[in-house]
Amino acid sequence: MAIENLMDFGLTNEQKEVRRSVRAFAEKEIAPHVDRLEREGRYPVEIVRKMAGLGYLGVLVPEKYGGAGLDHLSYGLICEELARVDWVSASVVSVQNSLVNSAILNFGTEEQKDRYLRPLARGEYQSSACLTEPSGGTDLASIQTTARRDGDNYILNGAKIFISHAAHAHVLYTIATIDRSLKHKGVCVFIIEKDTPGITIRPVPMHTLRRDNIAEVVLEDVKVSAKNLLGEEGGGFKILGASLDTGRFSVACRCIGQAQACIDASKKYAMERTQFGQEIGKFQQIQQMIADMISRTEAARLLVYQLGRLKDAGVARASMTASMAKLLASEVCFDCAADAVQIHGGYGLAEEFPVGRYLLESKVLHIGEGTSQLHRILIAEYALGIRGY
Repeated sequence: MAIENLMDFGLTNEQKEVRRSVRAFAEKEIAPHVDRLEREGRYPVEIVRKMAGLGYLGVLVPEKYGGAGLDHLSYGLICEELARVDWVSASVVSVQNSLVNSAILNFGTEEQKDRYLRPLARGEYQSSACLTEPSGGTDLASIQTTARRDGDNYILNGAKIFISHAAHAHVLYTIATIDRSLKHKGVCVFIIEKDTPGITIRPVPMHTLRRDNIAEVVLEDVKVSAKNLLGEEGGGFKILGASLDTGRFSVACRCIGQAQACIDASKKYAMERTQFGQEIGKFQQIQQMIADMISRTEAARLLVYQLGRLKDAGVARASMTASMAKLLASEVCFDCAADAVQIHGGYGLAEEFPVGRYLLESKVLHIGEGTSQLHRILIAEYALGIRGY
């Protein structure tokens, strides 16, 4: 049964058409290549090029800057449908739109928008977000990468780890601090061109997502023009906060897309695999697992879509809802992947079936854009009035 036959979710005809078109593209142009690319450890260059041609790399950017100018919920549907077939393709769209494009659109100068936002929105440029460091990723106020002012430039030194798309990006959305003792008040955001001298990109061997070419990015006396500072000096934490709200929305959408993939695979296998003279889908314990997978995913989808609608209604910061959506969706995704492997039994770990890969990838979604532990803290502090928006 298709998603649309379960719930309508109040989508407009235009949003339903976005879902149908992206699903058709993903199933035809992406799905047949994912397993091969993962085995070969090859980045999906051709797929990214095709997505760029369809406007997926500039979904939220207004048309006057070369983007598609779509609403947030439509953007979420794109992320969901791409993630239903490929983690990496969805990540490309998510990082570029949620973190990089949105930051330049909302905080950049007209010069920065002309120089970077336009080619990013048109898909001529690809981007990468250099946030996580070897010493930690959740505590962005305690970053170690430094930015020292030197006339009309800044000199950056430090290292970033577990960075997706860095080797294939044209620009690096990078955070650094002008003074570590200032904590969040010292954080700055820079747009750095990848070929700037002093930048070294090294692959990080991974058990999964080998096709993502996850990397370490080392900055050694990298000279960046002050014109590439996004927003004000020391004002980077505000930019990050706004970007991460949208980032958590897109990651939550990717989680429900991958959870749906686990459901689809499990339903198919349950009615093909026979044991004790009947399809295993006729056993009550298998039915219970599938029923729970569907129910949890539909509940998460409702919350995630509500977050998209809040963004479309003009709510500047929806941080508590963003944390709730990311927390619930990522945990549902992981639980669905674990159940899918269980339903497949030993075949769940065989290359012939994708659910073992889904389980490893879902753990990455559990961690990225803030761990579950972080989001539980954030939700509680917002609710208790300890933390303000």
